[in-house]
Amino acid sequence: MTVLSACGGGTEDPGDTTGEATSRAAASASASAQSEKPLASAEPQTSAKALSDAQLQSAVLVDADLSEFQMSEEMAGMPAPEGAAKRISPAKCQPLLNIAVGKLEPQAKAFRYSVAVGSSASGRSADQIGVEIKLFALDQAGAEHVLAQLRTAAKSCAGYENGGYQAVAAADAPDAGDEAVAYKTSAAGSTPIWTTVVCSGATVVAFGHYTAELPDEVLSAQISKVEKVAG
Repeated sequence: MTVLSACGGGTEDPGDTTGEATSRAAASASASAQSEKPLASAEPQTSAKALSDAQLQSAVLVDADLSEFQMSEEMAGMPAPEGAAKRISPAKCQPLLNIAVGKLEPQAKAFRYSVAVGSSASGRSADQIGVEIKLFALDQAGAEHVLAQLRTAAKSCAGYENGGYQAVAAADAPDAGDEAVAYKTSAAGSTPIWTTVVCSGATVVAFGHYTAELPDEVLSAQISKVEKVAG
């Protein structure tokens, strides 16, 4: 219902001329067109900011965060690895090597590496469960770019040469963070390694594990801690 029809009651004033009626009709059409335009969002979406070095440090898991795993932080205080990873062929596989060696494109602003070690059901030390955890602080656009590259590489890369042929196969990613990607790499004579990469805001978290199933306790605790630090 337009403003003119609401106010005019649908009856022309005898004194109206044809020109006046035409002007009113045009104004009515203009008002209708304006009312049909979608309203702009009152608050534009803001991008997540990169965690500082100190914030990323506080996001590293410690023993108190887990019940069945012990944490060992390595390379404490290490800055984000500088420079680019060596180039491999085919080029579409490059993002997989980048995440493995910690040299992302774009480069992380801060980096932490730790290992969670837990006992298997057998209880034998030889069967301990180990999960490598890499934390990368980027801006949100950079984090999303890294995940997009990995998703494409995991689907299109069958394998690459890096001190031997590394076969690659996509795997099921968990429902965690904002988005996640998972894949398996394996070389002849070596134990396969599964990699699960989760994007949470502007932080990329990469888990390296030797079983297809990433322990949920480690996954949940780490992503929750990153989210808490990011606020």
